[in-house]
Amino acid sequence: MPRRSPGEIRARLLPRRMHHRRAPVIHGLSASANRQITVFERRHGLPAGQVAHAFRRWSDVARRPCEKTDRFYECDDIDLRNGIYHVRTLLEITLHALRTKARRELAAAVGPADDTNLRRTLNNPFAATGLPWWMRRIDV
Repeated sequence: MPRRSPGEIRARLLPRRMHHRRAPVIHGLSASANRQITVFERRHGLPAGQVAHAFRRWSDVARRPCEKTDRFYECDDIDLRNGIYHVRTLLEITLHALRTKARRELAAAVGPADDTNLRRTLNNPFAATGLPWWMRRIDV
C-alpha cells in the first residue's frame, strides 16, 4: 500500500495561524504573576489585558498631568457599586486577589507610580474619609 507524501498530508491539514495575538502583560513581572493576573481577568469577566492597561494608565497619570476622566473607565463585572471605577482601584483589587509573591511583584511595579502621584498631588480635606487614598488627592 503506497504511503502519502508529507506534502499531501500537510495540504489536508487545517491552516495554522501564523500570528498569535498575545494578551498585553505587565513587563517586569514574572510569567507566574502575569498568568495569575490573566486568571483573575477571566474569573471576573474582564477583557484580556485590562489590568495591564490599567497599570499603563496609572503610570501615565504619575508621569504627566491629565484630566480626571483619564483615570476612570467603565466595567460591569468587578464588585463595585456603579461599574465606573478608578484605574488604581482595579490594581488594588488585583493585588488582593494574587498570591503573595505575585502580589509583591505587582506592588513593587505600582509603587513608583504611587510615590510620584503622592508627590505631585495634595490631600483633599473635603473628600469622604472612606475613599481610598488615590481618590482623596487633588492635582497641583
